[in-house]
Amino acid sequence: MQKLWKIKPRNQKDLVQQLLENRGIKSARDQVEFLNPDYANLHDPFLFSEMGKAVQRILKAIANHEKILIYSDYDADAVTANAVVFRALRFLGASPETYIPDRFSEGYGLNPEAFLKIKAQNVKVVITADCGTNSIQEAADCRNYGIDLIITDHHELTGERPEAFALVNPKLPGEKYPYREITGVGVAFKLICALFAEARKMEMPQAKNIPEGFEKWFLDLVAIGTVADCHSLLGENRILVKYGLKVLAKTKWPGLRAILQLSGLDEKALRQELDTYTLGFIIAPRINAAGRIEHASIAFELLVSEDQTQALGIAQELERLNTRRQILTENVMSEARQQLELISERKVLLVSGSDWPKGVVGLVAGKLVEEYFRPVLVLERGAVESTGSGRSVSQFNLVDALQHAKEHLVRFGGHAAAAGFTLKTEHVEIFYKRLLDYAETNLPEEALTKVLEIEAELLPEEINLQNFAEIENFEPFGVGNIRPRFILRNAEIKEFGLVGKDHKHLQLTVQAGGKYFRCIGFNFGKAAAQLQGGSKIDLAFELLGDFWNGEKRLKLRMIDFRKATDEIIN
Repeated sequence: MQKLWKIKPRNQKDLVQQLLENRGIKSARDQVEFLNPDYANLHDPFLFSEMGKAVQRILKAIANHEKILIYSDYDADAVTANAVVFRALRFLGASPETYIPDRFSEGYGLNPEAFLKIKAQNVKVVITADCGTNSIQEAADCRNYGIDLIITDHHELTGERPEAFALVNPKLPGEKYPYREITGVGVAFKLICALFAEARKMEMPQAKNIPEGFEKWFLDLVAIGTVADCHSLLGENRILVKYGLKVLAKTKWPGLRAILQLSGLDEKALRQELDTYTLGFIIAPRINAAGRIEHASIAFELLVSEDQTQALGIAQELERLNTRRQILTENVMSEARQQLELISERKVLLVSGSDWPKGVVGLVAGKLVEEYFRPVLVLERGAVESTGSGRSVSQFNLVDALQHAKEHLVRFGGHAAAAGFTLKTEHVEIFYKRLLDYAETNLPEEALTKVLEIEAELLPEEINLQNFAEIENFEPFGVGNIRPRFILRNAEIKEFGLVGKDHKHLQLTVQAGGKYFRCIGFNFGKAAAQLQGGSKIDLAFELLGDFWNGEKRLKLRMIDFRKATDEIIN
């Protein structure tokens, strides 16, 4: 779709200072902390109001050989959180069980039927990972069953607070933990940090083999789940992901080594070149593929495997599932686009299919938001109930919208930008009308225009390896800290052509200020018809490093382009 370009004013001659100013990072102290994330600046896990209570109960269960079970959802944030807690408890001498619900027969979150099975196993403590905040009934069931339920989560509380033994969640009303944006796996990491610290303090025998700082080996899993859940990469999340990428390059876990090997990333790991793209677009989709197509236990077994040969076999299975996931996603996308031909101008879009796999509806919703730039809900329409997933734009809180229409929902939960829900199929139309009515007063028209935020205009001489190295200090890039995008004005097209499979990508060389720049436009193949040699364009781009014969060179990654005469809004 057509984008509205907005270029931020250039107030600083120094490019680094301009980029910091754009992010609202102004004080000298904040700038140093941003450019040099320090593990020592992580918050004390015991700042969570009920962390101490949770830790004491878990350590008591370990000492008394009580059965502990970890319950998580099936996405990458949840599965990595489960693996973090599972591995930590094993180091502390416990033999925990795990439970991951089936996406297709059970749905997300806790469910009463699962706890009947858990009760029969004589479980005494259940630790949730990335779920449970809104599980009123299941918390009550646990009390009746004599199970102590410890909820670790980061989702919004949408109703009454469940009466669990302990509830550790930064988003709870009145919670004093300083950082709200930590993810489910981040909360799980905080739990194990607290467990290790308290176990050492209590001089538990098992703690003798857990040296100070050992928890850092879990940061690769934390980084994967954090990036996969699309949360802000400022504050604590930035520190967790920055160090997690370093740990991933020398990971202790056979499962992650197997994924890197099959993905061809083992060489990049050796060169310390792994980044958030690696986490979000290569590793996380493979972990997610298990729960989307079959069962998330496959991914979990990979993450906790201790045998490299076994891990490689599981990783190969995930490769197969991920390929299947890609095919299913494209099929649903094609059918969804046909439905949207008639309703694409509505403020909120809803599409559904009776044979659409539940495992890909969230992916489809996300892709459609990118294409249509408005909130999208995608439903797998069942005979009695329909299950859906929604993704939103920045100015429309999806959880608030679902809350407004909750009388038509069986259950729902999530974040402002992403949510899941279930409703009676007979209520789909009235539910949709309720959302559209809500959007009329809560979603302004200007929020439905896709804006391309450009950080600064660069002169040709500023496009150099030195500035590129300075920009790389802003890693890790992600939500809240996207890779900087710049504009090069009046770039003359010298040559261009199509490359890649099916000629989907555009490669071109431009000249500006007497300098030549190589550019790549991924999926810009159709735009080649708009180009002409010798014509001039304004180019919106990101700076990329490119190795050639062992030498690092610069390449511009095309984000968008306009004729050089087009107006750009400042």
